Amino acid sequence: MKIKNLGWSSFLLSTGNISILTDPQALGDSGLSFNKSKADVVLFTGKDLRGKENILKERNLLKKVEPDHRESIIEISSPGEYEIGGMMIRRAVDCPFYTIDEAVLRVVYMGLIDNSLDVSQTKDLGDVDVLILPIGNGDLFIDYEKIEKILNYIDPTILLPCAYKQEGLKIGKELKSKEEFIKYFGFTNVKEDTYLNVTPSPEQENKNIEVIFLK
Repeated sequence: MKIKNLGWSSFLLSTGNISILTDPQALGDSGLSFNKSKADVVLFTGKDLRGKENILKERNLLKKVEPDHRESIIEISSPGEYEIGGMMIRRAVDCPFYTIDEAVLRVVYMGLIDNSLDVSQTKDLGDVDVLILPIGNGDLFIDYEKIEKILNYIDPTILLPCAYKQEGLKIGKELKSKEEFIKYFGFTNVKEDTYLNVTPSPEQENKNIEVIFLK
């Protein structure tokens, strides 16, 4: 699976058969540049969008997001299980985030979670290869204390941070920077890259989380 960050909390997860885009409306609201992209499935985590249909049309995003391998885009904003193009997408009832499985590879996309999150919902997610998590804290997202609990519960192989302080934003006045995040948690295995090619990794005891900032 290939993972790219389009900006803010919008990621494109793709295989040869399917591409999944996350929260393009949040990228549009952020003030960051939004390049045209293609996707078969779009996942939404915003509380105001829960259970809605035709969100791309409503948010005037149909010119920015076009179908990829399919004739039309599947929009998902509600709990359920969806098997599409060899991917299993799950969202539990009253849960804001998604798990995305391709064979034995598991990605957890936390999306636009805030401090109302019940952290116990992140227990028992099994072996997580990639965790996509907003780290900006501030007035929009979960605080560092809850992030610490989430990382203890999930213990991912790779952490892809998103939604933090950066130039060009027009939202989130009190956001933390990636440097503040790294310093607070003491991460040492940190790097930047343009995209991630991820494959399942064997379970290892006492592994160090690899933190990758996609740019």
